Amino acid sequence: MKSQGLLRVLSLGALITYGVGDILGAGIYAIVGKIAGHAGPLTWFSFSIAMGIVFLTALCYSELGSRFPKSGGVSIYIQEGFGHKWLSVLAGLLLFSATILSMSTLSQAFIGYVRTLGFYFPNWLGVFSFFLILLLINLRGIKQSSIVNIVSTAIEVSGLLIVMVCGFMFLSKATHHIRPQEAMPGIVDIFQGTALAFFAFTGFEDLANVAEEVKEPEQNLPRAILSALGIAGFLYLAVSWIATSIISGHELSQSEAPLLAVVQKSYPAIPTYLFSSIAIFAVANTCLLNYITASRLLYGMSKMNLLPRFLQHIHGKYQTPYMAIFVIFPLVLALGLVGTLQELASATSAIVLTIFSFSCIALIKIKLKGDRPNSNSKIFQIPMFVPWLAILLNIAAISFLPIRNIIPAVIFIVVGLVLSWLWMKR
Repeated sequence: MKSQGLLRVLSLGALITYGVGDILGAGIYAIVGKIAGHAGPLTWFSFSIAMGIVFLTALCYSELGSRFPKSGGVSIYIQEGFGHKWLSVLAGLLLFSATILSMSTLSQAFIGYVRTLGFYFPNWLGVFSFFLILLLINLRGIKQSSIVNIVSTAIEVSGLLIVMVCGFMFLSKATHHIRPQEAMPGIVDIFQGTALAFFAFTGFEDLANVAEEVKEPEQNLPRAILSALGIAGFLYLAVSWIATSIISGHELSQSEAPLLAVVQKSYPAIPTYLFSSIAIFAVANTCLLNYITASRLLYGMSKMNLLPRFLQHIHGKYQTPYMAIFVIFPLVLALGLVGTLQELASATSAIVLTIFSFSCIALIKIKLKGDRPNSNSKIFQIPMFVPWLAILLNIAAISFLPIRNIIPAVIFIVVGLVLSWLWMKR
């Protein structure tokens, strides 16, 4: 089937909403309890360190996305920077791996919140139904997916506002202890929480993969990336501080629905089903956006002849990359059934930090080539020291992840190398 191309339907507002929705569900609703298990009352500090490092990488992505507003994201950037197709294939496959790992992680969080509503169906049935619904929404089209995203983002932000309002009311009462009694974490614990917190910020880079569906991408991509990251970061800091001020880090780490536990303790009058439903929307929304990203990544790489051509087939009616959408389904289903939330999140963080480093190196090489936009260009630009500093901090962050959780990431990298070599040889 002949490709008709993707439609430019996403405005700046829709793109910022897309980014905020993509970032939020992954962090606060899914993984904040596991981070609190490491950093305890300083969970907010782990989030702030992670945000500072991610902000440097986001600046790099802002310039790259503005220079090369095409679906394919990091694979495009690597190709432009290094000029080696096998490396572009590897980078694209790593980003794809991180995205499907993130989706699988979120499926675990989804099941956890559903169980708080009293539904105890088999795990395989819940994961299968969850991904099937996302497949159908994604297949229908980016405009419809964007509408679902806007509604879901509004719902998930309302959930965080509930946590903040209830938490402040609870903490303002003099009869309550301001913070649970627990030992302060050491520096290693804080940085382990920081390394895991990177999973919470994954999503801003996904905006680059819908570049061909964005209006005026040279200007709107950088604005959306930095705005979405800033909004999500502020909410992370506020909610994580409130959560660990009300419930101990150890208790949060043991909960399948950590923010629900915070709301139940701070304001028991709120029905369990209300907040659980909000959390379900949040996690499902982020997973939907990851699904969109993964399918557009495969589509973009196929258009560059970095992957088989059948992946660039566009649906005649809905104008979505339907073959890429179908290929993703069995992969995320398998991972969602075999992994635990923390293991999948740690592996995702390791791969994402590796991808971030690749992208920053690519930007350095592009800048060193002297390929500078003219003075009338709308392209966003940053100083040279930013990507260098981002690389150093990303590599340092990887070293704080548990070795046992890095192993799956290493396996994905090795498989990516083998597949890249085989495809290039073919």
